[in-house]
Amino acid sequence: MDLPQKRKRISYELTNSQPSTREAAPSTSTNGQAGGFVEGAILRITMHNFLTYDHSQVFPGPKLNMIVGANGTGKSSIVCAICLGLAGKTAVLGRGDKVGLYVKRGCSKGSVEIELYRANGNLIISREIQEENNQSTWMLNKKHASQRAVEEAVKELHIQVGNLCQFLPQEKVGEFAKMSNIELLEATEKSVGPPEMYEFHCELKTYCSKESKLEVIRELQLRVIYTAEEKYNVKKSNYSNNVVSSNSALRPSQFLTMTIDADERHQLEEQLRAAERKVQRCDQRMAAVREQLTKLDRHDNELRAKKKKLSELKGKKRQLEQKISTKQDSLRQMEQNEINLQAIEEETNTKIAAVNNKKVAIMEEYLSRMQMKARMSMEKVYLALQSAGLSAEKTKLKTDCRDSLAELKQAEGVYTKLDQIKTNLLAKCKTLMSRASAICKMSPGETAVPDELHADFSQLPDTLDEIDAMLNEEKTRAECFTGLSVAVVEEYNRRELEIKNMEKELDDKTNALRTYRQNIAEAKERWLNSLKQLVDQINERFSDFFRSMQCAGEVDLHSENEEYDKYGIRIRVKFRSTTQLHELTPHHQSGGERSVSTMLYLMALQELNRCPFRVVDEINQGMDPVNERRVFDIVVRTACGVNTSQYFFITPKLLQNLQYAEQMTILCVHNGPYMLPPNKWSEKAFMRRAKRGHNC
Repeated sequence: MDLPQKRKRISYELTNSQPSTREAAPSTSTNGQAGGFVEGAILRITMHNFLTYDHSQVFPGPKLNMIVGANGTGKSSIVCAICLGLAGKTAVLGRGDKVGLYVKRGCSKGSVEIELYRANGNLIISREIQEENNQSTWMLNKKHASQRAVEEAVKELHIQVGNLCQFLPQEKVGEFAKMSNIELLEATEKSVGPPEMYEFHCELKTYCSKESKLEVIRELQLRVIYTAEEKYNVKKSNYSNNVVSSNSALRPSQFLTMTIDADERHQLEEQLRAAERKVQRCDQRMAAVREQLTKLDRHDNELRAKKKKLSELKGKKRQLEQKISTKQDSLRQMEQNEINLQAIEEETNTKIAAVNNKKVAIMEEYLSRMQMKARMSMEKVYLALQSAGLSAEKTKLKTDCRDSLAELKQAEGVYTKLDQIKTNLLAKCKTLMSRASAICKMSPGETAVPDELHADFSQLPDTLDEIDAMLNEEKTRAECFTGLSVAVVEEYNRRELEIKNMEKELDDKTNALRTYRQNIAEAKERWLNSLKQLVDQINERFSDFFRSMQCAGEVDLHSENEEYDKYGIRIRVKFRSTTQLHELTPHHQSGGERSVSTMLYLMALQELNRCPFRVVDEINQGMDPVNERRVFDIVVRTACGVNTSQYFFITPKLLQNLQYAEQMTILCVHNGPYMLPPNKWSEKAFMRRAKRGHNC
C-alpha cells in the first residue's frame, strides 16, 4: 500500500527527539478537497510529555485510519490528545477529571499540537498543560490565544468532541446505548444535520413552552360575584365545559367599633412621666457609681505602684540576705583561720538584727496593704454588681418607656382618627340639618318646626330605635322594588370594569397564542420535514448494513403526543430470525450486539459527512469473530468511499485475512526503550530489513 501522498504515519515514543516537519499539503483533487482531506480534518498530531509519550508525531490519512497496537502502548493516548488538543473537556474521556493528570509522570508540563486542514490555510492549535496547577496555555497558529477563541475556531469547523456521534472514547462506548432517544436525536442533529436544524428544534421547544403557558391561562374562565353577605366563584373549563361554583360568607364590617378611655390614657401618661423620672434618677446613680469606680481604679493603681515598690524592697532584702550569707561564709572561713573577730561578729549581729527588724516591718506593712487591697477589691466587686443591677433596671425602664410611648402614640392615632370621624359626623349632621331645613322649607335662622309639620312628625315613632326599624323596613321595601342595593351596583360596575380588562388581556393572550402557533407551524415545517428526510437517509443506510449482516435493524423518529421536546431517534435491532425488533437499550442486547449496533449507526452517519472526522476507540471489544469481520468490511467500504470524511478506528487486535483498501492508513503504535527517534526513522530501510528477514 504505497500511495503517492503517503508520508510517515507512524507513532513514535522516545525522549529527547526533535519534532518532524510535515511536507506541503498535496494538490487539490477533483472533488475540491486537498488530497482527499475535508475542511477540519486532522493533518498532524504532535505530543510531548503527554501520558505514555515523551515525544510523538502522528500523520493520519484523509479516509479510514486504523490505529493498531497492543494494550498499554498508547493508542488511547492519541484519542486523549485529539480531545484535549481541540478544547474538549476531561469528562468526555471518562478518565482523570484534572487536565494535569494527562502530563507524563515525572514531568512538570506536557503539550499537544494539532494541525487541521483549511482551504484558506491550515489551522495549528497548541496546548501546553501545567501539571502542578492544572492550567493550560493556548496558541493559534503559533500566537497566544484564549481557550474561548480556540473553542470558537473549532466550532467553525463543525468539530464536536463532546458529541458521542462524532467522538466515542473507549470509556464512553457503553454510554452510547444508554443515551435516551431525545439525547440521540440532539447528538445526531448536531453531528450530521444542517447547521440550522438544531437551532430550529430549540426554537420550536421554546415556542411550545410559551404556548403551554398561554394555554394554561386560557384553560379556565374565572368569574367572581359579590352580594351583600356572600362571595361566589364560578369556574368554567374551555375543554370539558364543566362549571364549578363555590361560595363563602363575607366578614362583617368593623368600622366605629374601636373606643378610647380618656382616664386610661391619662393614667398611661402619668406612668410614662414616672418612668422618665425613674430613668433620670437611675442615670444620676449610674453617674455617681461611675465616679466612684474611677476613684477605686485610681486607688487600685496606687496600690499596684506600692506593691511594685514592696516587690523591689523584697528584691533588695533578698540581695541583703545573700550578702549576709556571703559574710557569714567569710566569717566561718575566718573562724577556721583562728582569727578572733568577736567585735566584728557582734557588730554584724547587730546589723543583722536591724535588717531583720526592718524586714518584719516591711512584711507587716505589705500584709496591711494586701488586706486593704482585698477590702477595696471586694468593695469594687460589690459596686460593679450594683452597677450591673442598676443597668438592667435602667434597660427595663427604657423598654417599658418605649412600650408606653408606642401605646401612647397608638392611642393618639386612634384618638386623632376618632376626632376626625367626629368632625366628619358633625359636618354630616350640619349638612343633614341644612337638608332637613330645606325639605321643611324653613328659613336659615329659623329653629322652630312649622305647625303644618307637627302633624306629620306626630305620626313618627318617638324613639331612635323605632325610627331605625322603620327606616330599615322602608329600605327593604325599596330593595324589593329595585332588586339591587347601592353596594351591589358599585360592585357590579367594578366587576364590569375588571371583566373588560380581563377580556382585553385575554384577547392579547389569544393573539400572542395565535402568533406562537403560527411560529410553531412554520418552525415545524422547517425542522420536521428536513429531520424526517435525514432520519430516512440514516435508516436506509442502517438497514442496509444490518441486511448485509443477515440481521435486521431500523431507525425511526419517535415522539409522544406531538411534544417537540419529547421527539427522539429510536434504534431497533434484531440479530436472530426468531425474535422481533427490540429497541437498543443497555439491558436487552448483549455487549457485542450493542457494539455492532453502535458501530453501524455511526457508519450510517459517515456518508452524510458534516463533521470533518469521527473517532471510535476499541468498539470491537466483545464482538464475536463473525460480526467483527462483517463490521470491519462495512467500515472499510463506507469510510473509504468518495464523499466521506476522516475516520479513526482504534483497536488492539485485528482478525486475519481481512479485506483492506488502498485509501486506508495503518498507524502501528509501538512502545519501548529501543524505539528510534523520528529523525532517524527510515521507512525504506525498515522495508528492506523486513524483506531480508522474510527471505531468510
